[in-house]
Amino acid sequence: MPAHRANFCKARTKMSVLTEAMMRLQGEIEGLRHARAVLQQDLSRQTEERRSRVSALRAAFVRDRAGSHRAWFGPTLSEGRTEERQQQQLAKETRAKVQREHKQQRLAEEAKAESQREQQAPAKAKSRPQGHNPPKPIAAPAARPAVAPLAPAHRPPRKSLKKH
Repeated sequence: MPAHRANFCKARTKMSVLTEAMMRLQGEIEGLRHARAVLQQDLSRQTEERRSRVSALRAAFVRDRAGSHRAWFGPTLSEGRTEERQQQQLAKETRAKVQREHKQQRLAEEAKAESQREQQAPAKAKSRPQGHNPPKPIAAPAARPAVAPLAPAHRPPRKSLKKH
C-alpha cells in the first residue's frame, strides 16, 4: 500500500470518528434543547396553577376576615343597605304574588257568577249596540305671546349694591 494511501485511510478513519462524535454531540444538543422546552412549558403550567391556588386562598382569607369582622362588629353600612334593599325587593315580590292570586280568584268568581246568571236568566233579545260617542272637545288655554328680550340699551338700570 502506498504511503499516501495509508495516510488517506488514517485521515479518513480520523474524520469518520470525528464525524461520528459530531453527530452524537448534535443529537445530544437536540435532546437537551427538547428537554429544556418541555421543562419551560411545565414550569409555566405550574406557575399558572399556583397563581390560581394563591388567588383562591387570598379570596378565602378575605371572606374569613369579613366574616369575623361582621361577627364582632355587625354588618357594615353598605351591607345593611343591601340587606334592606333585598328585604324590600322580597316584600315587593310577595305583594305582587298576592295581588296576582287575588286577581285570579276574583276572575274565577266573576266567571262562575256569569255562568250562573246565564243559566238562570232566560234568553233575552239582543239589544242594539250603542253608537260611538266621541269625546267632547276641550278648549285649550290661550298661549302667551312670545316676548323678545329687551336690548341692553333699553333695560332699566340695576340698583347698585354698594353702600354710600
